[in-house]
Amino acid sequence: MKKILLLSLTIFPLLSQAQSIQLIGSTAQIMKEKNLSANIDLDTITDRKFLYAIGAMENLQGEIIVFNGKALYAGLDKDRQPYWEQTYDKKAIFLVRSNVAAWQKTIFTEPISDRHELTKIILREAGKAGLDTVGGFPFRIKAKVDHIEAHIAFLRPETVADFSPMAKKQDDYPLELNNQNVWIIGFAATTAGGRFAMPAMGNNPPSQLHMHYIRNDREEAGHIEDLIIKGTWQLCLPIKQ
Repeated sequence: MKKILLLSLTIFPLLSQAQSIQLIGSTAQIMKEKNLSANIDLDTITDRKFLYAIGAMENLQGEIIVFNGKALYAGLDKDRQPYWEQTYDKKAIFLVRSNVAAWQKTIFTEPISDRHELTKIILREAGKAGLDTVGGFPFRIKAKVDHIEAHIAFLRPETVADFSPMAKKQDDYPLELNNQNVWIIGFAATTAGGRFAMPAMGNNPPSQLHMHYIRNDREEAGHIEDLIIKGTWQLCLPIKQ
């Protein structure tokens, strides 16, 4: 695969934390245990400098993405129409996060046909960079995506009372983007499934990454299901010290 390596030379105080992640709650709690209760009040997070995070809200009432310390909540209004709000005033079932002060940036010129292809590239490049591919690491992507299939989880009251993965899928609000400039914030690991990515469900193997997109204008975000990138894209990995 053709690529051009661009190294970030700026060093910041939090660099020693760049390859570590913190996880509160889990996706297994939701999908396997069917427990939708909150594990963290986002307002209690005080170390927001260089913070990147993704998570799911209490009772699966929306998504959260934190991009360089700025939190964006994605939810639905009373008419089940999507809206986005910059706030930490939410409670999350689970949240995976990392403070990353500096990134190693690699530009790829080969296309991505789906999330499985992207997963392989991310894990391969993280291994080369010496990151913890078992425990987990954050990543960031800058791209003009040709297509993104995404959603906002927002359960109806009856689904909260009698949760099932199938009912959740039916309640998810679908989002679709075409030819949009976005940032993608994600976390990956060979052991991500059931921790901060989807556990094995039926015939589907556990996922090795979880990612949300945020539009370049910071006005829209959602949970990515699949994507296509045909042009040049940039992968950012934390610089290991």
